[in-house]
Amino acid sequence: MNNRKLLRSQLIEAWHQAIEFDYKRQRINSERSLQASIWSKLNKIFDNQPRRMFIEPSLAVISSATEGQKQIVRVPDLVICNSREIIGVVEMKYRPNTKPNYKKDIDTLAWIAENGSNIVISNYRFRGNIADAHAYKMAKSVVFVWTGVHRDKNISLDIPKRLCCTSRKIDAMPPAPDAAMPWHPRAPCSGARVA
Repeated sequence: MNNRKLLRSQLIEAWHQAIEFDYKRQRINSERSLQASIWSKLNKIFDNQPRRMFIEPSLAVISSATEGQKQIVRVPDLVICNSREIIGVVEMKYRPNTKPNYKKDIDTLAWIAENGSNIVISNYRFRGNIADAHAYKMAKSVVFVWTGVHRDKNISLDIPKRLCCTSRKIDAMPPAPDAAMPWHPRAPCSGARVA
């Protein structure tokens, strides 16, 4: 099974660059600017690779509830695709003065993992060149990341069993050594967990 070592290292590199070049220079002041910084760093890192990134895409699944079908929508912060499939999903939190509330983000990642076979994202455009328009399905091996700028030195993420029990492996990655904020001892980013 592909564990996406290259993407994992690229995400860590993008995080280090965002913290070093943007956060420490006070250019990140909101979750949106954190998203923009990470996207920008990844865009440069992915320069010669066939990657598509989507910021806050709406991912929808039709559920068959007992009272009838209804559409359930989740909006992750960043979705990364290779030339064929979704290979990464990132949730971010910007709460530099408080403890992060990460439950909704982890639930979103778990929901995406559970419903992966029903999720498709596309880059079809209303205007412009449609030559590269493509629909991306969820890969069998996806990197799920929660990361944040926050004050909690001892964060411990509660990973739901439904995320742990998917075909996607849960593990931790090494922390960044020189961050300007507290770091979770077993994660790549401040309170981050990569699945």
